[in-house]
Amino acid sequence: MLQIRLWLLALVASMLLVPLACADGEPRTPIPEDAGTTTTQEPTTPAPTTEKPKPPNPNEAPVPVVTSVSPDKGLVGAVGPSIIITGNDFVSRTVIQLDGVPLATTFVSGTELRATLPTEKLAAVGTLRLSAGTSPPGGGASKEVLFQVENPVPQLTSLSPLSVIAGAGITYVDVNGAQFVQGAKVVFGTTDVPTTFVNSGKLNATIPASLLTTSSSVPVKVVNPAPGGGASTTIAFTVANPSAHVTGVNPSAAFVGSAQIAMSVTGTGFVNGSKLSFNGTELSTTFVSTGKLDAVVPASLLNAAGDFPVTVVNPPPGGGVSAPTVFRVQYPTPSATSLSPQNLPAGSPPTEITVTGVGFFLTSSITFDNAPTATTYVDGTHLKATLSAAQLASAGSIAVRVVNPAPGGGSSSALSFDVRNGVPVLDSLDPNSVVAGSPDRTITLNGSGFVAASSVKSNGIVVQSAYVSSTQLTAVIPANQLLYAGQVPITVTNPAPGGGTSATRNLMIGCDTSNVDVALGAIGTTTTLSTNFASATPMSRWTDSGSCQTVTITTSNQQPGRYWIVQNTAGVPITLSAWAVCTASGLQDDAFLTFYRRPTLPASDIERLGCAFFVAEGLNGPGGYASPELGVSGWCPGLTKANGGGLTLGVCEKAVVHIQPYSMTSTTYVPPPQIRLKAE
Repeated sequence: MLQIRLWLLALVASMLLVPLACADGEPRTPIPEDAGTTTTQEPTTPAPTTEKPKPPNPNEAPVPVVTSVSPDKGLVGAVGPSIIITGNDFVSRTVIQLDGVPLATTFVSGTELRATLPTEKLAAVGTLRLSAGTSPPGGGASKEVLFQVENPVPQLTSLSPLSVIAGAGITYVDVNGAQFVQGAKVVFGTTDVPTTFVNSGKLNATIPASLLTTSSSVPVKVVNPAPGGGASTTIAFTVANPSAHVTGVNPSAAFVGSAQIAMSVTGTGFVNGSKLSFNGTELSTTFVSTGKLDAVVPASLLNAAGDFPVTVVNPPPGGGVSAPTVFRVQYPTPSATSLSPQNLPAGSPPTEITVTGVGFFLTSSITFDNAPTATTYVDGTHLKATLSAAQLASAGSIAVRVVNPAPGGGSSSALSFDVRNGVPVLDSLDPNSVVAGSPDRTITLNGSGFVAASSVKSNGIVVQSAYVSSTQLTAVIPANQLLYAGQVPITVTNPAPGGGTSATRNLMIGCDTSNVDVALGAIGTTTTLSTNFASATPMSRWTDSGSCQTVTITTSNQQPGRYWIVQNTAGVPITLSAWAVCTASGLQDDAFLTFYRRPTLPASDIERLGCAFFVAEGLNGPGGYASPELGVSGWCPGLTKANGGGLTLGVCEKAVVHIQPYSMTSTTYVPPPQIRLKAE
């Protein structure tokens, strides 16, 4: 290529209007040396020129394709879920659109996008339409996929009243529960009955008299409409025959887990053959008189807590089911009498303690300072639970109680478990120095006397820390304390009783500035450098500009090259911009410009090919990466934040800037005299 240019330059001496060859062998039009003068010579028809083909726009994107959304449904009133859109041809600017409105979108890959649906969009049943949209150049909107907002399955917890007498007229029932929606229906047996929606926890149902003529136990449920929805569990509604009436049950309650009990029921209208029913289970019944029945409630019916209906069923003819009387199976209030052990030193490892008392059940739980913990049931007088290292880390008293659940139940009186503390000693930090501008940094604190509740202060502010052992803690030093060179004081404090604060150890902060040629300075700072190619070392020249993945170099065309190692010293992440400063004299300044994301200079041609992004050669080179100070040159290179060629650098990060002229001997395509660097 150089030989072609030299031949063309020679030809200029005799035919000033003949086009010169460009860097890739195509003609370029030189600036005539006698421009603006008059001549008597007949005009010479210039040879046709061939412009370099316009490179494709690298930012042009295809129309995205959406194949699915996950999840594809949610419940009315729920918090807006995170969704995953899968498909094809997504790019970094592709966004998820909800009914045509863009959502805040996380680009994961060319086949995956993520976003969170607004909670307000789940306020009512309906269909949400989702698509993916890519802004120009190229791009467009995908076909829509659907996200269904559905009704939840209702929860039925109680009915009021729970029964009526057979033959009663129209009855109004309060239906209580959760997750009821507009359009919910109460189903009485197999019949939908008129239903009024009150709120999400209450419905009013109207039971027509025609459904209350015969004594029976009728399952009642709530059905939410589609989409989604469904039926709740059932609660039995009793239509009682008035011929049997229960006035009392003795006993009326028992503790969970009791052995079988003998029960007497008093009332009126009992007959030989009447049967007692306990929560729907028929009991072996002894007829005593028209006002009394005896039965045995087996232990198997007393294993679960709750309020259970007791009814009398009279056989036909006539007969029927009496109105129910409630029998409560409940927990007793427990009593805790002692702990073993009763105290431990602060910083102890997790330790199991035993609580002794009475009235303990499988569902009993131990609480530490009213916080429930995993509990092991030993027997009716012993429970076990483990105090964690965190609970034993700091001095103080821990209130230990035993709690039985409702119905009945309750909490025992508190027993005190004592923990005691010492003063921490901070010996060293690991690491003891970090680079300025680092992100949140986890350090290890070495010393003695640490406890689980030890706190760490960095620069006088309590920071997130974790207990490792009595001789080691870890702490997260926030990035906002690591922005600038200096030192950050670190201390450890153990809380009272006892405790105290350690001596200070300093965390050093600074940048590694070794081998740096240019400290970029604060954002907006511009550094101007002379290229000084005449004193630079010759090296293989770039064959052409283009992507760092495709460019090549030629060893047969040696040209000088300049390198500068630069470092981000702004204290925050920046974009490195670099460009040639080309003359305004009418010459076509021509050079190749590229970056390397590394702290050292390329040592070989192979390493030179490992540039960071692109080799620029002005507007006329591939990609069109041109200098903002190109003068009249279409070959003046620039890799800047403005044209998308800038290189992002973290705090204190180093990079290499490299520029090489197209030709040191050309009088038309001359090397640019300066280069500028800017932190943006």
